[in-house]
Order: sequence, then C-alpha cells, then structure tokens
Amino acid sequence: MTHVTPRSICRSNWLAVIILMAAMSLIASVVTASAVTGSMGVKPILFVQERVGDPAHEPAGSLSRLVRLDPDGTLTILSEGMLNAAQPDVSFDGRTILFAGREHAADSWQIWRMALDGTSRQQLTDLPGDAREPIWLAPAAINSPTFDRRLPWISFVSTAAGVLDDRGREPLPNLYAMSLEETPDRGQIRWQTTYDLGGNGAPTVLRDGRILYSARQRGGWALMTISWAGENLNSFYGSHDGSWAQWSACEWPEQERVVFIESQSDERAGRLASVSWRRPLHSHVVLDATGAYRTPARLQDGSLVVAWRESETGTYGLYRFDVTSGRGELIHDDPDWHDVDAVSLAERATPRSRIPTVDFASVLDVSGFESAGQLQCMNVYETDRPSVTPARGEVTSVRLMEGIPRRIGSSQVGADDDVSSDAAAGEQSWPPAGVRTRSLGVAPVEADGSFYVNVAGDVPFYMETLNAQGQVVDAMRAWMWVRSGDQRGCVGCHENRELTPENRATQALRRAEPANLMGPQAEGAP
Repeated sequence: MTHVTPRSICRSNWLAVIILMAAMSLIASVVTASAVTGSMGVKPILFVQERVGDPAHEPAGSLSRLVRLDPDGTLTILSEGMLNAAQPDVSFDGRTILFAGREHAADSWQIWRMALDGTSRQQLTDLPGDAREPIWLAPAAINSPTFDRRLPWISFVSTAAGVLDDRGREPLPNLYAMSLEETPDRGQIRWQTTYDLGGNGAPTVLRDGRILYSARQRGGWALMTISWAGENLNSFYGSHDGSWAQWSACEWPEQERVVFIESQSDERAGRLASVSWRRPLHSHVVLDATGAYRTPARLQDGSLVVAWRESETGTYGLYRFDVTSGRGELIHDDPDWHDVDAVSLAERATPRSRIPTVDFASVLDVSGFESAGQLQCMNVYETDRPSVTPARGEVTSVRLMEGIPRRIGSSQVGADDDVSSDAAAGEQSWPPAGVRTRSLGVAPVEADGSFYVNVAGDVPFYMETLNAQGQVVDAMRAWMWVRSGDQRGCVGCHENRELTPENRATQALRRAEPANLMGPQAEGAP
C-alpha cells in the first residue's frame, strides 16, 4: 500500500511535537508520546495500542490499552489501571464500549464494558479460562410464545469448556452468547454457540443478524456463519486446506463486500482481501499484498480503516484505505506502539434481530433424551467432487462419529481411544490426533440418497457414508453439530454451495421415522 502522510504533521517534526507536549501540563490519561496524527474525520475513534517488543521484558505498565482519538487530535487513554485492554466493540447506540481485558498478569482475560469516556467500568464475565473478542448482538426476545421482551445480548470467544483443540495443543476457543439482563424466571442466560473442535475466533455480526467468524478445520482457517444462537452453520468463504487463512472479517455495506485478512500461517496479519457479500465463493479479490495488514473495519463515514506496516521492523499504524487507488491516508502512527483495531465512537445500524429456535417449544419429541436436534440430507450423491462421487445405490447407510476432546491437563487421549492409525500423520489427517471418536449411531440412506435423523444436540461429529458391507465409502473431514432443539438440513455432501435444492419431499422425510442417533449418552455414558 502506498501511504500518504498529511503535511500538517510529518515525521520530520517529531522533535518539535515532543518538546511542545512535554511543556504542557496534561492530566495522566492524555497520551503524550511522540506520534504522527493525520486526517481522521468528524467522529472520534477508539483503537488499541499494543506495546512493541517482548511483553516478558517490558517495564511496568500496560501491555495493551484502549485509546480514544478525537477529531482535534487529542489522545486519551481509557483503560488506565488495566494490564491489558483490547478488542473493543461499540454498542449500536454509540454509548457503550465492550472490550476484553485483565487487570493483573495472574488474571484470565474477561469481558468488560465502560462508557465512552472510560468511566463506569464493569466486568461482565467471570469464567474459567479466557473470554475475549466480544461483539454486540442485536436485541432479541426468547420469551415464548409472545416474544415481546427483547434483551441486550453479546457474543464472545472463550476457552471456558476446559478442553484442548483437536490437535491436543491449545485450549479450545468457542463462541458464546450471553444476555446482559436477567430474565424473570431464568436469570442471566449464557449459551455456547459453536461446538466444533478445531477452534473459532474473530467474530463479527452481519447486517442480516448472522455471525461471521473464522473456524479451523484440518489445519486451515476459513470463514463460517451461524445464527447468533448457534443455528444454521454454513461456510462463507475459504478453504480448510491450510493454504490461506482468513481472519478479522468485517462487512463493508457501501461496497457490498466483506473485507478480511489472509495469511499463510496462524498469525492474524497478511494481505488485504475481499469478497462479494452476495456471491462470496466467486468474487475473491486481493486488495493489496504489500507490507502486512491487520484488523480492517468500517468507520462511521463509510470508509475502511486498516492497521498496516511496511516491514517487520516497523510498527502498525492506522490508515484509511482507498480501494480504487490502493493508497492509504494516515490516521495515526505511534512509533512506540502498534496501533490496531480501530472502531468509530458513533451510532450505527442495528442488525436484524432473529428469534432462536433452540429455546422454545420444539417439534422434536425424542423419548428419554431432551437434548436433541434433527438433521436431514436430501442426497448424499450430490457433490462438487465428481471424481469421488459414489455410484448410485452404493451408499446404504450413514454413520455419525462423535469427537471427544482431551481435558486440559490430561497427558494423553486415552488408553482405549479409537483414533485412526494415520491420525498423527499431519495436520490434515482425519480424525485429528488430539481427539478420540465413538459412534453416535447408524441410519439408513434411502434410494434417492436422503436420510433423516434425530441426533444428540450440541455434540461435535462428522459423517461417514457406508456401503452394504459396512465399509466406509466417503468420510466428512470437518466437524459439525446441531443445536439442541434445532432442525438442520443439507443439500448433499460437499455440494456446490450456491446450489438451490430441488423442490421435493425426500423419501426419508416422507417416511417420517427419523433414526435416533443419540450415542452412549442416551444410556448415561459420560
């Protein structure tokens, strides 16, 4: 990216700026470090400053902090007294800041909120493990049957489950939704909303109310969507083959696009790319690959702000990015800090609110097992991989395989674990080495390729198609789940994601006798 530095303040006069600021009598919360501040618009912005260098060797002080930048160039630290404050999100009415932080090195990361001036700071979560990357959700009602009382909700990423990812390496992060007000009969509500075992992060809410986030499968990160309550899991863009990882997505309504970072590692820094909001699978564009980008975001005026640095020896600064020219106009760059994660301190449009199906009277009636969902597939022979498509009639049944992760602190998967012999062969082997698997059950596949099952809810699994001899014909190489009380459907196996399903009632659905695939938990097994 070519960057433009405003003439009013440039790097050549840093010394004069430092001398002037040192002579001023300023309150402690006003930043006095040497920095370059450029054009920023008519609304204040909030951003994160990350200390440059190895945090283990830094002097006392914040390792990351929240800073407000006003239109007149005034910088104010809003997170005084905290060791870390990061990943901010501003409420839709523009009045409240949500962020992740911790006060002391021994503390875990938790979710906090505060006013725009840094006052009224309040810790919202107190979970085991870390809670990070909070976002505001649209107010939503769950009081069936009237649904007339909308509650404020947030989503965040947490390792509260206390298990390792499917590699057996790191605490497993998943998405959660939490109400900020108590209900009369249930108190405060907190749901886990993703259940796959690879890890999830970097959520953002789209204008239609869906959550867009990054998910890891088989060593690669790609973009997925769910409803705010964890229903309707779908791929959005990317490949889990590990070639390019997609991170930090943001919606850009003015351009009808979604912008994100692409990298060839787990680092959330790399080239800037985008896809069409309506046809993400066929509209990929690399906007710029010079230097390294982080944390793209839409500002209140409709422009795109990015964190960018030219080389690994430099620091990240904030720039307004012009898609047409590929140029970046400087907003702020402090040589002592990485400036990232900018958001507007302004009102914004509230996304569409959705009523979740997981929390009111369900059509499900599975005797003896309340935590169940339903899954139907229209045609297991429908695929975008013709070279591996089984012959019509070859598949006679489908088996669902549950993935069970290690608990944090355990030294092995387990003496009697059923893990395939090639699981340790590499990141893209399946099933991954860090989990054990067990069958949830087997269901028949009809002549038209359809099947229909009741399945254990909120349980990660993958599917295997079987022939008449019980041999595996093909196996899914990704985790999926069905929320308890939810109903999910799929067109096929690895089908074209833009495919419109045929308007027909499948043989499995007409039979109206879903197989119960509840696994050992139905008999009380752990």
